[in-house]
Amino acid sequence: MAEKKFMGKIHEEPWEALAKGPREVFGKIWQDYLSEVLQVSPQSERYKILRREIEQAAGFKEVYDSWNTLSPESRAVAWRRLMTVSRNQLLERGASCVRCGQCCEQGSPTLLGPDLGLFQREVLNWNDVYTLRSGEPATSREGKVTPLTEERLKVREVPGSRQCWFYLAANQSCRIYEDRPEQCRRQNCWGEPAPASGPEELLQRVHLFAAVPEIWELIREHQERCDCAKVAALLSDLGAGREAAGDPLFEALHFDHYLRQMLIGDWELTPEATDLILGRPLADFLRTLGVNAILTPEGVFRLEPLQASA
Repeated sequence: MAEKKFMGKIHEEPWEALAKGPREVFGKIWQDYLSEVLQVSPQSERYKILRREIEQAAGFKEVYDSWNTLSPESRAVAWRRLMTVSRNQLLERGASCVRCGQCCEQGSPTLLGPDLGLFQREVLNWNDVYTLRSGEPATSREGKVTPLTEERLKVREVPGSRQCWFYLAANQSCRIYEDRPEQCRRQNCWGEPAPASGPEELLQRVHLFAAVPEIWELIREHQERCDCAKVAALLSDLGAGREAAGDPLFEALHFDHYLRQMLIGDWELTPEATDLILGRPLADFLRTLGVNAILTPEGVFRLEPLQASA
Protein backbone atom coordinates (compact mmCIF):
# COMPACT_ATOMS: atom_id res chain seq x y z
CA MET A 1 0.00 0.00 0.00
CA ALA A 2 1.40 3.38 -1.00
CA GLU A 3 2.28 5.72 1.87
CA LYS A 4 -0.18 8.57 2.30
CA LYS A 5 1.18 12.00 1.45
CA PHE A 6 0.46 14.94 3.70
CA MET A 7 -0.77 17.94 1.68
CA GLY A 8 -1.98 20.28 4.43
CA LYS A 9 -0.45 23.48 5.81
CA ILE A 10 2.03 22.99 8.62
CA HIS A 11 3.73 26.33 9.22
CA GLU A 12 0.92 28.20 10.97
CA GLU A 13 0.81 25.90 14.04
CA PRO A 14 3.88 23.58 13.83
CA TRP A 15 3.78 22.41 17.45
CA GLU A 16 0.13 21.46 17.20
CA ALA A 17 0.84 19.73 13.91
CA LEU A 18 3.71 17.77 15.48
CA ALA A 19 1.63 16.81 18.50
CA LYS A 20 -1.41 15.63 16.54
CA GLY A 21 -0.22 14.84 13.02
CA PRO A 22 0.84 11.47 11.59
CA ARG A 23 4.39 10.66 10.53
CA GLU A 24 3.81 12.32 7.12
CA VAL A 25 3.29 15.66 8.89
CA PHE A 26 6.41 15.12 11.01
CA GLY A 27 8.44 14.18 7.91
CA LYS A 28 7.34 17.29 6.01
CA ILE A 29 8.09 19.63 8.94
CA TRP A 30 11.50 18.00 9.36
CA GLN A 31 12.27 18.38 5.65
CA ASP A 32 11.32 22.07 5.70
CA TYR A 33 13.34 22.62 8.88
CA LEU A 34 16.48 21.09 7.34
CA SER A 35 16.06 23.07 4.12
CA GLU A 36 15.99 26.25 6.18
CA VAL A 37 18.93 25.52 8.49
CA LEU A 38 21.23 23.92 5.91
CA GLN A 39 20.67 26.81 3.46
CA VAL A 40 21.50 24.76 0.36
CA SER A 41 19.30 23.20 -2.29
CA PRO A 42 17.69 19.90 -1.22
CA GLN A 43 18.83 18.57 -4.60
CA SER A 44 22.50 19.27 -3.85
CA GLU A 45 24.92 16.56 -2.79
CA ARG A 46 25.94 18.68 0.20
CA TYR A 47 22.35 18.69 1.50
CA LYS A 48 22.04 14.93 1.03
CA ILE A 49 25.27 14.20 2.92
CA LEU A 50 24.52 16.52 5.83
CA ARG A 51 20.95 15.28 6.11
CA ARG A 52 22.12 11.66 6.13
CA GLU A 53 24.71 12.39 8.86
CA ILE A 54 22.20 14.30 11.01
CA GLU A 55 19.49 11.66 10.69
CA GLN A 56 21.87 8.82 11.50
CA ALA A 57 23.23 10.65 14.56
CA ALA A 58 19.75 11.54 15.84
CA GLY A 59 18.06 8.21 15.16
CA PHE A 60 15.59 9.80 12.73
CA LYS A 61 14.44 6.53 11.15
CA GLU A 62 13.46 5.03 14.50
CA VAL A 63 11.55 8.19 15.41
CA TYR A 64 9.80 8.30 12.02
CA ASP A 65 8.83 4.62 12.13
CA SER A 66 7.37 4.89 15.64
CA TRP A 67 5.92 8.41 15.33
CA ASN A 68 2.27 7.37 15.08
CA THR A 69 2.49 5.50 18.39
CA LEU A 70 4.36 8.20 20.35
CA SER A 71 2.64 10.39 22.93
CA PRO A 72 2.77 14.18 22.44
CA GLU A 73 5.38 14.39 25.22
CA SER A 74 7.59 11.74 23.55
CA ARG A 75 7.20 13.52 20.22
CA ALA A 76 8.41 16.76 21.81
CA VAL A 77 11.46 15.00 23.28
CA ALA A 78 12.27 13.37 19.95
CA TRP A 79 11.88 16.67 18.07
CA ARG A 80 14.17 18.51 20.49
CA ARG A 81 16.78 15.78 20.07
CA LEU A 82 16.62 16.11 16.30
CA MET A 83 17.07 19.88 16.47
CA THR A 84 19.94 19.61 18.97
CA VAL A 85 21.80 17.09 16.81
CA SER A 86 21.25 19.15 13.67
CA ARG A 87 22.58 22.30 15.35
CA ASN A 88 25.62 20.49 16.75
CA GLN A 89 26.29 18.95 13.35
CA LEU A 90 26.12 22.36 11.69
CA LEU A 91 28.51 23.83 14.26
CA GLU A 92 30.94 21.03 13.47
CA ARG A 93 30.45 20.69 9.70
CA GLY A 94 28.34 23.60 8.55
CA ALA A 95 31.16 25.91 7.42
CA SER A 96 33.45 23.34 5.85
CA CYS A 97 33.73 21.10 2.82
CA VAL A 98 31.85 17.82 3.24
CA ARG A 99 33.59 16.37 0.15
CA CYS A 100 30.33 15.76 -1.70
CA GLY A 101 32.15 15.97 -5.04
CA GLN A 102 29.60 18.20 -6.76
CA CYS A 103 32.16 20.88 -7.69
CA CYS A 104 34.63 18.16 -8.76
CA GLU A 105 32.13 16.79 -11.27
CA GLN A 106 31.37 20.21 -12.77
CA GLY A 107 34.91 20.93 -13.89
CA SER A 108 38.58 20.69 -12.98
CA PRO A 109 40.39 23.55 -11.23
CA THR A 110 42.33 26.30 -12.95
CA LEU A 111 45.76 26.55 -11.36
CA LEU A 112 46.79 29.67 -9.46
CA GLY A 113 50.13 31.02 -8.30
CA PRO A 114 50.35 29.02 -5.04
CA ASP A 115 49.96 25.81 -7.06
CA LEU A 116 53.51 26.11 -8.38
CA GLY A 117 54.50 24.29 -5.21
CA LEU A 118 52.43 21.28 -6.28
CA PHE A 119 54.81 20.77 -9.21
CA GLN A 120 57.85 21.33 -7.02
CA ARG A 121 56.59 18.68 -4.57
CA GLU A 122 55.62 16.38 -7.47
CA VAL A 123 51.97 16.29 -6.45
CA LEU A 124 51.28 17.36 -10.05
CA ASN A 125 53.30 16.34 -13.08
CA TRP A 126 53.27 17.33 -16.74
CA ASN A 127 50.73 14.62 -17.59
CA ASP A 128 48.13 15.91 -15.12
CA VAL A 129 47.74 19.44 -16.51
CA TYR A 130 47.04 21.02 -19.88
CA THR A 131 47.21 24.57 -21.21
CA LEU A 132 44.30 26.58 -22.51
CA ARG A 133 45.80 29.35 -24.61
CA SER A 134 44.45 32.85 -25.06
CA GLY A 135 41.71 32.79 -27.69
CA GLU A 136 40.58 29.23 -27.00
CA PRO A 137 36.94 28.68 -26.04
CA ALA A 138 36.41 27.63 -22.44
CA THR A 139 33.28 26.55 -20.59
CA SER A 140 32.48 28.16 -17.26
CA ARG A 141 30.88 26.25 -14.39
CA GLU A 142 27.59 27.84 -15.47
CA GLY A 143 28.00 26.25 -18.91
CA LYS A 144 28.76 29.47 -20.81
CA VAL A 145 31.38 29.18 -23.58
CA THR A 146 33.58 32.23 -24.21
CA PRO A 147 37.06 32.78 -25.70
CA LEU A 148 39.77 33.20 -23.09
CA THR A 149 41.54 36.52 -22.81
CA GLU A 150 44.49 34.99 -20.98
CA GLU A 151 46.30 31.67 -20.76
CA ARG A 152 45.25 29.16 -18.13
CA LEU A 153 46.61 25.88 -16.83
CA LYS A 154 43.97 23.34 -15.88
CA VAL A 155 43.95 19.94 -14.26
CA ARG A 156 42.81 17.31 -16.74
CA GLU A 157 39.25 16.03 -16.85
CA VAL A 158 38.10 12.43 -17.13
CA PRO A 159 37.69 11.80 -20.90
CA GLY A 160 34.16 12.44 -22.10
CA SER A 161 33.16 14.42 -19.02
CA ARG A 162 33.91 17.58 -17.04
CA GLN A 163 34.90 15.57 -13.96
CA CYS A 164 38.27 16.41 -12.43
CA TRP A 165 41.04 13.91 -13.19
CA PHE A 166 41.75 13.38 -9.48
CA TYR A 167 38.16 12.84 -8.33
CA LEU A 168 37.03 9.26 -7.66
CA ALA A 169 33.27 9.27 -8.13
CA ALA A 170 32.81 5.72 -6.83
CA ASN A 171 33.66 6.72 -3.26
CA GLN A 172 33.39 10.53 -3.52
CA SER A 173 37.05 11.11 -2.76
CA CYS A 174 39.94 13.13 -4.17
CA ARG A 175 43.29 11.49 -4.80
CA ILE A 176 45.16 14.64 -3.77
CA TYR A 177 42.71 16.21 -1.31
CA GLU A 178 45.34 17.16 1.28
CA ASP A 179 47.36 18.82 -1.51
CA ARG A 180 44.43 20.04 -3.58
CA PRO A 181 44.90 23.16 -5.76
CA GLU A 182 44.21 26.66 -4.46
CA GLN A 183 40.96 27.06 -6.41
CA CYS A 184 39.60 23.93 -4.76
CA ARG A 185 40.51 25.31 -1.34
CA ARG A 186 38.58 28.51 -2.09
CA GLN A 187 35.36 26.68 -2.93
CA ASN A 188 32.62 27.80 -0.58
CA CYS A 189 29.35 26.16 -1.60
CA TRP A 190 27.93 26.64 1.92
CA GLY A 191 28.22 30.43 1.88
CA GLU A 192 29.02 33.36 -0.35
CA PRO A 193 30.83 32.25 -3.54
CA ALA A 194 34.56 32.93 -3.55
CA PRO A 195 35.48 35.96 -5.67
CA ALA A 196 36.68 35.18 -9.17
CA SER A 197 40.45 34.89 -9.54
CA GLY A 198 42.09 37.84 -11.28
CA PRO A 199 44.43 37.37 -14.27
CA GLU A 200 47.40 38.27 -12.08
CA GLU A 201 46.70 35.21 -9.90
CA LEU A 202 46.84 32.66 -12.71
CA LEU A 203 49.66 30.15 -12.91
CA GLN A 204 50.99 30.12 -16.47
CA ARG A 205 53.64 28.32 -18.50
CA VAL A 206 56.14 31.11 -17.96
CA HIS A 207 56.19 30.26 -14.24
CA LEU A 208 56.99 26.63 -15.02
CA PHE A 209 59.37 26.90 -17.95
CA ALA A 210 60.99 30.35 -18.11
CA ALA A 211 64.06 28.92 -16.36
CA VAL A 212 64.33 26.09 -18.92
CA PRO A 213 65.50 27.84 -22.13
CA GLU A 214 65.15 24.79 -24.39
CA ILE A 215 61.45 24.49 -23.59
CA TRP A 216 60.63 28.16 -23.19
CA GLU A 217 62.01 29.07 -26.63
CA LEU A 218 59.88 26.34 -28.20
CA ILE A 219 56.82 27.69 -26.40
CA ARG A 220 57.48 31.22 -27.59
CA GLU A 221 58.05 30.18 -31.20
CA HIS A 222 54.97 27.96 -31.18
CA GLN A 223 52.86 30.77 -29.77
CA GLU A 224 54.13 33.17 -32.42
CA ARG A 225 53.37 30.83 -35.30
CA CYS A 226 50.22 29.16 -33.92
CA ASP A 227 48.48 31.97 -32.05
CA CYS A 228 44.79 31.10 -31.74
CA ALA A 229 43.48 34.55 -32.67
CA LYS A 230 45.78 34.67 -35.69
CA VAL A 231 44.74 31.18 -36.82
CA ALA A 232 41.05 32.05 -36.41
CA ALA A 233 41.54 35.19 -38.53
CA LEU A 234 43.34 33.19 -41.24
CA LEU A 235 40.53 30.64 -41.32
CA SER A 236 37.97 33.43 -41.62
CA ASP A 237 39.93 34.99 -44.48
CA LEU A 238 40.18 31.64 -46.24
CA GLY A 239 36.46 31.10 -45.86
CA ALA A 240 35.86 34.53 -47.38
CA GLY A 241 37.79 33.50 -50.49
CA ARG A 242 41.15 35.11 -49.68
CA GLU A 243 43.35 32.23 -50.78
CA ALA A 244 46.55 33.92 -49.60
CA ALA A 245 45.51 33.00 -46.06
CA GLY A 246 45.87 29.32 -46.89
CA ASP A 247 49.67 29.09 -46.81
CA PRO A 248 50.23 30.55 -43.32
CA LEU A 249 47.25 28.58 -41.98
CA PHE A 250 48.62 25.26 -43.22
CA GLU A 251 52.11 26.20 -42.11
CA ALA A 252 50.78 26.70 -38.59
CA LEU A 253 48.96 23.36 -38.68
CA HIS A 254 52.01 21.46 -39.85
CA PHE A 255 54.37 23.23 -37.45
CA ASP A 256 52.08 22.41 -34.50
CA HIS A 257 51.71 18.77 -35.52
CA TYR A 258 55.33 17.98 -36.29
CA LEU A 259 56.66 19.87 -33.28
CA ARG A 260 54.53 17.60 -31.11
CA GLN A 261 55.86 14.57 -32.96
CA MET A 262 59.41 15.75 -32.28
CA LEU A 263 58.70 16.20 -28.57
CA ILE A 264 57.19 12.71 -28.40
CA GLY A 265 59.77 10.96 -30.58
CA ASP A 266 63.03 12.75 -29.76
CA TRP A 267 62.36 14.06 -26.25
CA GLU A 268 60.30 11.00 -25.28
CA LEU A 269 57.46 13.08 -23.83
CA THR A 270 53.90 11.82 -23.63
CA PRO A 271 51.14 13.37 -25.78
CA GLU A 272 49.62 14.65 -22.52
CA ALA A 273 52.84 16.51 -21.66
CA THR A 274 52.79 18.24 -25.05
CA ASP A 275 49.32 19.55 -24.18
CA LEU A 276 50.90 21.37 -21.24
CA ILE A 277 53.92 22.68 -23.13
CA LEU A 278 52.14 23.69 -26.35
CA GLY A 279 48.48 23.74 -25.38
CA ARG A 280 45.95 21.50 -27.06
CA PRO A 281 46.57 20.55 -30.72
CA LEU A 282 45.74 23.23 -33.25
CA ALA A 283 43.52 20.74 -35.07
CA ASP A 284 41.38 20.53 -31.92
CA PHE A 285 41.08 24.33 -31.87
CA LEU A 286 39.96 24.35 -35.52
CA ARG A 287 37.30 21.81 -34.62
CA THR A 288 35.78 24.33 -32.22
CA LEU A 289 35.56 26.68 -35.22
CA GLY A 290 33.62 24.12 -37.27
CA VAL A 291 36.52 22.81 -39.37
CA ASN A 292 38.05 19.33 -39.39
CA ALA A 293 41.80 19.24 -40.11
CA ILE A 294 42.57 15.82 -41.55
CA LEU A 295 46.14 14.51 -41.82
CA THR A 296 46.46 12.59 -45.10
CA PRO A 297 48.70 9.52 -45.59
CA GLU A 298 51.14 11.85 -47.36
CA GLY A 299 51.61 13.74 -44.08
CA VAL A 300 49.83 16.95 -45.07
CA PHE A 301 46.62 18.45 -43.76
CA ARG A 302 43.42 19.13 -45.65
CA LEU A 303 40.41 20.97 -44.29
CA GLU A 304 36.77 19.97 -44.38
CA PRO A 305 33.65 21.43 -42.81
CA LEU A 306 32.98 19.49 -39.65
CA GLN A 307 29.52 18.41 -40.77
CA ALA A 308 30.89 16.87 -43.99
CA SER A 309 33.31 14.63 -42.10
CA ALA A 310 30.66 13.06 -39.88
